Amino acid sequence: MDEQWSVSEAGRGASMSHVLVFDECIASDRMDLVADAVGFLATLPGVTEVEHVEREVIEFDAHGVPAARLSLALRCWWDAAAAERRPWMAATDQAVQTVHDIVAAHGYRRRGWQLTRALGAELTHVITMDHHFGRGRDDHAIALTADVMLCVPDRQHFTVVSYTGGIDDEAALTSAVTDRVIPALDALPTVDTMLDRWQVGSSIHESGRRPYWMDEGRLHARVLASRGRLDEARQVYQEDFERSQPMQRPHLLRLVEQLGVPPLTTASSPHLTVAEEATLAAWQAHTATASSRLREVTGARLDGSRRSLDELWAWLRQPPDGLQATFARATPILAASFYGYRTCADIRSGRVAFEPWRRVAVELVTAYLGQVVIRQAPGTMWGVAGDGELAMVRHGGTGLLSRVFTIADSAPGAPVDQFDPHRLRRLADDMVRWVNDRRYPPWVVRLGMPGP
Repeated sequence: MDEQWSVSEAGRGASMSHVLVFDECIASDRMDLVADAVGFLATLPGVTEVEHVEREVIEFDAHGVPAARLSLALRCWWDAAAAERRPWMAATDQAVQTVHDIVAAHGYRRRGWQLTRALGAELTHVITMDHHFGRGRDDHAIALTADVMLCVPDRQHFTVVSYTGGIDDEAALTSAVTDRVIPALDALPTVDTMLDRWQVGSSIHESGRRPYWMDEGRLHARVLASRGRLDEARQVYQEDFERSQPMQRPHLLRLVEQLGVPPLTTASSPHLTVAEEATLAAWQAHTATASSRLREVTGARLDGSRRSLDELWAWLRQPPDGLQATFARATPILAASFYGYRTCADIRSGRVAFEPWRRVAVELVTAYLGQVVIRQAPGTMWGVAGDGELAMVRHGGTGLLSRVFTIADSAPGAPVDQFDPHRLRRLADDMVRWVNDRRYPPWVVRLGMPGP
């Protein structure tokens, strides 16, 4: 199989006889060659139809022609086509030269499409240029990234400035380099200068954002550790631990140990923070009273059966202001992180509503649905999934809170003809099936257990 692409016969029932699959990087970096391959295949003897079905996939009909023969013909063409110097390559070279002409006076040296300036043994400024295709093979753009490369003692890098523009727009490129790249990099002449910014929570990114993002915090901590300031490094790593996903934390703990940084504070499970473990314990207690609270506000029997979920779902269909009034003074238990990484990102960006009354309603429904699942699949437990979401686990495991959060948003005020009366019951059935599935080891941390 070729590292760049492969030709094979399609499986039984496929619409075409053969398929050509490109490596994803090749399909992105050489979109022009992939597009040209469609035309070349159409010229081969025995090929009757060619279709570019996906960015990296071409299907074609060549009944009776061996895949090896087609692959050999394509290889000969591909090697010759790849050796051609395309106009966009010359345009990219010209863009790199334009940048070099500007930054050479600042001590940068050119090597191919990269320009570097060494500032001692610890720090190098790196300007990298690249070409990108747009939506089609004739759309071209120039991408520039300005990085600081640290050797403290291992190589660490961070992007200070990014720019993307038209391949022929020399004025915009010149402006970006003169007004943004040079000032941003010149302001960071030493690692100690960066450390001064980080110590007050300011980013070395051109935006100077405060507070800096997690990936930059890790670089900050790494520099502190290299300076022997281990207690300060521990504080930054602890903040990183608190903000990381549970599945990421063991790696962070190993790194801290390797660097000689004092141990971080964790819960009884190294995958959880102390606060998360306390919240999970509070949630366990909350589920015991959820049914009583729901019976009180809904007037429904809620006997733990699957049918009772239809009653609860029907009650949620009331106008939103009714739900808001019902839970106006209630306080939610679970923070945004328990809704999972993707939903949490939507919450923090403001793309979804996250008022306290809405959260309380979702928590109560989640707790009761979990009781129904446990009744159907005894031994099922609550836990925290790899991305931080509240989850359930038995033989298999999966998140639940974000699923309830998503479907609950569609219920209040829904017209009768658009309301699925069994939506919540089906979710419970799915959960029972998932927690009983033995095929995939679940990544769920259970209360009082060390974790996966």
